[in-house]
Amino acid sequence: MFYFAYDGSINGDWVSHYAVQLAAAQVDRQLNLVHVRDGLTQRAELEEKLRRLRGECARAGVEVVPHILDTDRQVLPAVLARVPGGPEHFLLCGTRARQRQRAILSGTISEQLLRSGHCNVLALRVVQTGLLGLPRRLLLPVAGHPRGFRAGLPFLRLFVPQLSHLHILLVVRVSRWKAWRLSHEATERLRASGRLYCERVEREVGEQLGLGAKIVDAQSVVSDNVPNEIVLAANKTKSRLIYMGASERNLSELLLSGSPIEQVLRDATCDVAVYRGIE
Repeated sequence: MFYFAYDGSINGDWVSHYAVQLAAAQVDRQLNLVHVRDGLTQRAELEEKLRRLRGECARAGVEVVPHILDTDRQVLPAVLARVPGGPEHFLLCGTRARQRQRAILSGTISEQLLRSGHCNVLALRVVQTGLLGLPRRLLLPVAGHPRGFRAGLPFLRLFVPQLSHLHILLVVRVSRWKAWRLSHEATERLRASGRLYCERVEREVGEQLGLGAKIVDAQSVVSDNVPNEIVLAANKTKSRLIYMGASERNLSELLLSGSPIEQVLRDATCDVAVYRGIE
C-alpha cells in the first residue's frame, strides 16, 4: 500500500503531486494520506487542500483515502502506528523547505522515518515546482555496494511509467591528497572498475524494471568530492530528479556539517529524493 505523510504546508502541497503520480503506479491506485493535526493548519484550510488533492487524484484515476489523526501522541509514533510495516508498503514524506542556517533533512520527522526501517520510505525535496510530480529524467547515484541496487528498486519501480531517461552514476571516491597525485593511468583503472559495477546495476535495473538500453545509461567518475559530482552530473544530463539512497552510515553523517546528503539537497537545482528500502 502507498502512504503519504502530509503536514499541510505549502511544501507538502508540492510533494503531494509526486504522491499522486506514484500512487497511480500501484496496482490498487490508492493514495493513503496521513495527516497528524498539530494546530499549524486550520481545519478549513486543510479541507480546501484535500478538496484540491481529491480533484487531482480523480483526474489521475487514483482513489485518495485520508487518515486525519487527532492525537496527543507525537507525530512520528502516530504516523508509524497508522502505516503498516514491511517491504510491501511505501511511505512518501517531504523534507524541510530550504531555510537559512537550517538543515534540509537532518532533525526532521522525515529523517526519523528513514531511520525507522519500518517500510520503504522516500523523503522528497521539491525544487522545480512546475514538474507536478513528473520529472521523467532521473539521475541514480550508486555507491558500489556488493549486493547491487536491490534496496532502491521498490520505489524506483513506481517511477517507471513516466521515465524517459535514467542515468546511473558511480563516483569512485578518493582522498583529496590522493586525487592530486593520481596519474592518468591510475585514474583510468579506477574509472574502469567503476564502469563494471555500473554495467552490473544497469543490467539489474533493466531486467527488474523492463527498461531498455535507449532509456538507461551509466557513467563512472573518480573524485574526492562525491556530492559535487552528483550535482554536476544532474546538470549535465538534464536530470530533473536525483534519486539517492540513505544507508545507516550516511544518515548518521547528517549530524555532521559536511553530510553528503545535505550537500546534495542544498546544492542541487533539481528535485531530490532520498530513499531507504527494506528487503
